[in-house]
Order: sequence, then structure tokens, then C-alpha cells
Amino acid sequence: MKPDIQSSAGTGGTQSLERAIALLRMVAAGSPDGARLTDLMAGTGLSKATVHRLLAALAREGLVEQDAASRRYFLGPDLDALGQVAAARHRGLPLPGAPVPAVDGVRPSAFLRPEYQGDSIALATLLCDRHARANGTTAALLHESVAGQTTELSFARLSQDSMRLATVLADLGVGKGDRVAVLLPKGPELLIAALATWRLGAVYMPLFTTYTRDAIAFRLTDSQTRAVITNGSLSRKVPRDPARRRAVIMVEGDEALSGVHHDVLFWSALHAAVPRDSVTAYAADDPFALIYTSEAEAPPLGVPLPVKALAGIEQYMRVGLDLRDDDIYWNMADPGWAYGAYYGLIGPLLLGRTTIFCDGPYNVQQGYRMLTKFGVTNLTAAPSQVRAWHSRGSIPVPDKLALRSIAVVGEPLPDDLIEWVTQTLGVPLLDQYGQRETGIVIVNRYAPGTMANRREGSLGRPMPGYRVVVLDREGREAPVGGEGEIAIDTANSPLFWFRSYANDQERTARRFRHGRRYYLTGDWAVLDADGNVHYRGTGSDAIPMQQAG
Repeated sequence: MKPDIQSSAGTGGTQSLERAIALLRMVAAGSPDGARLTDLMAGTGLSKATVHRLLAALAREGLVEQDAASRRYFLGPDLDALGQVAAARHRGLPLPGAPVPAVDGVRPSAFLRPEYQGDSIALATLLCDRHARANGTTAALLHESVAGQTTELSFARLSQDSMRLATVLADLGVGKGDRVAVLLPKGPELLIAALATWRLGAVYMPLFTTYTRDAIAFRLTDSQTRAVITNGSLSRKVPRDPARRRAVIMVEGDEALSGVHHDVLFWSALHAAVPRDSVTAYAADDPFALIYTSEAEAPPLGVPLPVKALAGIEQYMRVGLDLRDDDIYWNMADPGWAYGAYYGLIGPLLLGRTTIFCDGPYNVQQGYRMLTKFGVTNLTAAPSQVRAWHSRGSIPVPDKLALRSIAVVGEPLPDDLIEWVTQTLGVPLLDQYGQRETGIVIVNRYAPGTMANRREGSLGRPMPGYRVVVLDREGREAPVGGEGEIAIDTANSPLFWFRSYANDQERTARRFRHGRRYYLTGDWAVLDADGNVHYRGTGSDAIPMQQAG
């Protein structure tokens, strides 16, 4: 029996929309004191699980909200804005604000939500607590061991455990803006550590588990890390601070007791702690994650991820990946990489979706087992994993895969490999483009029947909210068909968020060497008349998103 990853799995889109509209009308027609869950169930004839699921989706969109004290439901704030627009149309009332015009075809994204703006953003609530309140039994994580054993962590349990670990971190002196390094394999402790960090307004810093001791030491020193969360086997790579200004929290295991005697034991301390109910707020420009470039960089660059980047993350999940309510989503990238952190950890938590983690190094047979066991429909992969499928072509592909879409990011794949995957797995392989400093900005989007029209060598078209151009060597925008460096017009890209490296102003200046108007990727391409970006090569400044972060 497959685990219940999303309670919405298998629900038709049209039917779900009709039911959601019925719930909205019931909430609107309810008492001024709010609508009770039992009344909504009785009025619509829907089950408790279905009403919970639909209300959670409506709450994410700001169309309903639940009062924390009474647990009753009310119409949400976004309906007020929509109502003003409707009133202007049907009653001749003035619009609440002039529409923002398109600039060179670019309009502000629909995902520039108020929740991601301002100076009082409760990140832990956005990424966990609201989902725990709406439907706490939903799996936040499914963790698959190498042996094929599955464990589940619900949003309710994630909320409670991260509250307790936040108390542990606070007692160790971690506060707003402090760096918390996480050197852990893929598992529940990683999610709990990230959420606990965000409860304190601190900065989550993932460390790739294959880093050398020297690479880890550089990042801990450069970032002035306040605490490290690791396990017994990986703790040998963590240099201890003789002055104990940097705490170490050790996940219990076979080698946990081999740590230094003053290390804090993860689960023992967590269960002994009182849950921390308060959530420290961030401002939109505050960093909540710090991702370093690869070990090959000299020195590695620290990329701060601000809270306002959530808009681009949500847009890519919903638009670039076409993630639907009934999808089972698996991002195979390691959460120590930017793509895995942005869209395998943060993105699913933001949307209230299940994250799937699989232990150990990637194995083709294990990957096929995961696809069939969980019924994965929406898959993202690293180029190396796609190449592994091709090189291990003798391994039979399972007959009954549920896949409908595969996306790959990190390096442009040759057309023959894309064609092989498309033909072998029976679904389109979508080559997409982005960097650690930008997130995904160019995509080949999923649309049934369109892959035959894919332009050879094309990375796709810019995502909404980004104006992508090609610049010549003098920093002028090249005409259609002209070759040059891929750049983002920051003045006309409302979703662009990168401002500076945390540790290298000279490298920052090189990213903006033609002025702050254009962010330079270091990659070269040609832009055709239809807006497709055709990759031509990588310059010395390019930092692929899929390298270890």
C-alpha cells in the first residue's frame, strides 16, 4: 500500500474547483462569528478530510482564514482586493489602484504576495505551522532508507519537534540573524533543524555531506556560524571551537557518543525542552538561508537567500514545474545544493506538500523503486542522474510508472539524451535554467503535446516576473539572433532578489560590471524571435545551480 502523501491525490481539478467555490459561498453565508467546520461539512456534503484539504488550499491563497482561538473560518484578505476589482467592473466604482503596465512583455508575477513582503514575516508559520493547523496529519516528509523502509513525519509533528529544538538552540545563544550550519544526511532531523532555525529568525546554512574537513572549516569560520547540527559519522569533519562559541548538536546514533563530551545530544535535548511558541519575524530582505558555492571555488562564495525569494520559489513550483494538487512530487537533488534546498526543501514546505528524501548515493534501481512505490508523477533530477539512467540502459524501466513530467537543472543536456528519456519513460524531459543567485529563471514548461515543437538547443523562455536579455561585450542588449551573455534586467524583473555575496564584494561587482541594471550570469546564448534562449557556452563567472552548495 502506498503512503498517503497528499490527501488530494486523485481528485479531479474541475471537481475540486467546484467544491472549493461551494465552500467559499458557505463561508460567506455563515454567521458573523465565522463558519464552523461541522457546518461546512453539512452544507456541502463533503467529508471532513476533503473540507480540510480544500480549506487549506483556499487559506494558502488568502481566500479564507481561520481564527486561531475559535477555530472558525472567515473570508480571507485577498477576497477584499478581488472584490474591489469586481466592484469596479460591475458597479462602476473606481479601481483600488492603477494596473501595473507590462515592460517589454514582463508583468509582475501573481506570486508577489503580501505574505512575502514587509518587515514582520513569520517564516516558520508560512512553512509549517499554518499547514499543521489546517491538516496536521499530512506528511511533511517521507523518508526512505537504503533498505526500503519508509518513515513519515507529519506537519503537526514537525511543528512540535521544531518548537522544542528552537528552545534548545535559543538556550545555546542562537538568535535572529545567527548562522546555524546543518551537516546531516537526508532525514527528518534535517527538516526539524531547518524549521527550528527559522523559528528564531536565524539563518539556515546547509553543508553538503561530501565536503572535506577544510571546506567545512572555511564555511563555519567565514559565516561566523553559531551552532552546528550533525551526526556521529559526519562530526569528524567539524572542527571544534576551543572557546565553545560555536555549539555542536549531535544526532544520536551508533557513533553519537564518540563526540566531544560537551556536545548536545539532539533527540535527548529536544524531548527535554519546553516547546517555544513564539516565532521571530523576518523582514523581506532578511536572509533566512546561506548557500555556499562549490568546493572548487576559491574562495567559495556565500549567497544569502532573502525571504522575498519565496515569491520566485512558489512561482517555479506552480508554473515552472506545473505542480498540481494531485501530483506526487520528488526532487532528487541533494538539499545541500541550491536546487535541492530551494525546490526540494523550502518549496514543498511553502506549499504544504510532502518532501521525499531517499538515503544514500543515487542508484538507478533504487530510483526506479521510489518512482513505483510512491507513484511519483512530477520528478526533478540532476543531469548526472539522467545520464545514469542512460548509461544503465540495461536495467529495465518499470512498466507502470505514473510519471507525467520530468525537469532537469544544472547543465544543458544534449538533444539526443532528452529524446532518449522522453521516448524511454514516455514523458517530456524539461531542460531548465537558473543559478544559485537567481533561482530558476528560464524554463521549458510542461504542456501536453508541445514537446514536438521544442526548439533544438533551447533552454526555454523566461519565467513571468523576469526580463532576460542577451548583452554584447560592451553591455548593450543584442538584437534578436545576436550572441552574447545571458543577463537579467533587474529594473524590470520584480522577482529578482540577489544583491550581494556575503563575503566577496569584488565578485559581486563582476556580476554587475555594466551597472546594477543588469545581473550577468557568465553564460552565453542567443535569443530568438520567439523569446527562446539557446545556450552557447559557459564563461568563467558562471556558477551552475546544480553544483554542491
